[in-house]
Amino acid sequence: MKYLGIILLNLSWIAAGFSNAYRLKRKCIVSNEIVEMCNLIAIELEFSVNETGKIIKRLCSEPSLSHLDFLNSFDFENIHIKTELDDEDNERLNFLFKNIGKTDISSMLNLIESFKQNMIISKKKYENYYKNHSRLYIAFGIFGSLAVTLVLI
Repeated sequence: MKYLGIILLNLSWIAAGFSNAYRLKRKCIVSNEIVEMCNLIAIELEFSVNETGKIIKRLCSEPSLSHLDFLNSFDFENIHIKTELDDEDNERLNFLFKNIGKTDISSMLNLIESFKQNMIISKKKYENYYKNHSRLYIAFGIFGSLAVTLVLI
């Protein structure tokens, strides 16, 4: 029974390491999809649609934006978007959606472009952090479980 408990404890430590690494990877995926969303919004604004409600509905059905859950439950009256990203990126995203559709098309395109540039910088930050720390989280999970095993045996 003692060994079964040790095995379960080891698996939980290892799962915690992989879970943290996955959380970092998810930040990279979401930031990449937000940059893609900006590109799609800019294309829609430049060529065909100038109504933001129609643009959001089209974005909901876009398969390349599948990790952006906030698009499915988007409410124009109460805009409060929360993603896996840092708070400052969430604030920028909220600012973008609060101001989109309130000015002319050229101003909206400038706003989207500046937001996209900020998001590209954040995306690089998330990717560098993932590259540097994901293996550490997994290693801490494995070695932490080994340390617990040695203490308990």
